[in-house]
Amino acid sequence: MKISLTISSPGSKFGPIVLRGDYADMVNQAAASGFKAVELHIREPKAIDHSSIWRSVEKTGITVSTIGTGQAYGEDRIFFSSPDEQVRQAAVQRIRDQIDFASHFGAKVIIGLIKGPLPEGEPERVLARSKAIDCLKRCADYAQKARISLVLEAINRYETNFLNTAEETDEFLQEIGSPAIGLHLDTFHMNIEEVSIEGAIKKNVKRLMHMHLADSNRWAPGRGHLDFHSILSALREIGYQGYLGLECLPIPDAKSAAEYAFRYLEDLLSRIGNK
Repeated sequence: MKISLTISSPGSKFGPIVLRGDYADMVNQAAASGFKAVELHIREPKAIDHSSIWRSVEKTGITVSTIGTGQAYGEDRIFFSSPDEQVRQAAVQRIRDQIDFASHFGAKVIIGLIKGPLPEGEPERVLARSKAIDCLKRCADYAQKARISLVLEAINRYETNFLNTAEETDEFLQEIGSPAIGLHLDTFHMNIEEVSIEGAIKKNVKRLMHMHLADSNRWAPGRGHLDFHSILSALREIGYQGYLGLECLPIPDAKSAAEYAFRYLEDLLSRIGNK
C-alpha cells in the first residue's frame, strides 16, 4: 500500500484537496515531502498539458495513482443521471477525456459525484438510475478498450442520495457487470454510512480497487477519532495492494497536513507490516 497525495488546480472549489497549484510544481512538492504517488483532480483534461506533468513524474519517480473527476459535476453540472440527454452525453464525453488523460500515466479514473443524484419520485428515480447505468456502461466499455480502470465511489448521504454505502455500490457494480470498474471507498464517507468501516472493507474485498483516507472531521488521518491502525490492518488482512489517497482538508495548512499525514500513516503501515 502506498500513500497518494491529492492535487488540484488553484481555482477548484472542491474542499478536501491537500495541494493546489500548477500540477507539475505540485508533483515536485509531493515528492519533496516523501510521497511516491499523487492523485490529480482535473476539471477539463483537454485544457491540461500532460507533457509537463509527465516530465515531473519522470524526474521524481512519482506515480499518478488516480484521476479525480468531481469538478465536472460540482462546477460544470454534468452528470449521468440527468434527464437532459445533452448533459448526459457531456458527462460521458468528459469521462472519456479523463480516460484518455489517465492513459498517459496508467492511472485509474474515479467516478464519484458525476454519477449524479436521483429524483425523489419513484418513476423518475427508476428512469434516472437506468440513465446512470447506461452512461457508466458506455464509459466502462471505453475504459476497457483503453486498458484503464474506473473506480466507483460510495459517497455519504449529505453529498448525494445515490450509492451511499459500500454494499449499495457493490450491488450496483454487479448490475454493470464490467471488469473495467471496481469499488472505491473513503473513510470519511464510511464513518457516516457504515456500521463498521473494517467490516465493510472485509466484505467487499473482491471489488475494492481504491481507498481515500480522511479522519472523522475530514482533517488529515490522525487528527480525528478514526482508528486508522484498525482500518489499515483490515486492508492488509484482505491483501489490499492499492493506493491510499489522502483526500482531506489542508488544515492548518497544506504542507503541515501533508507531512503530518505522511509520517502518521507511514508509521502505522510499518507497524502492521505493510509490504
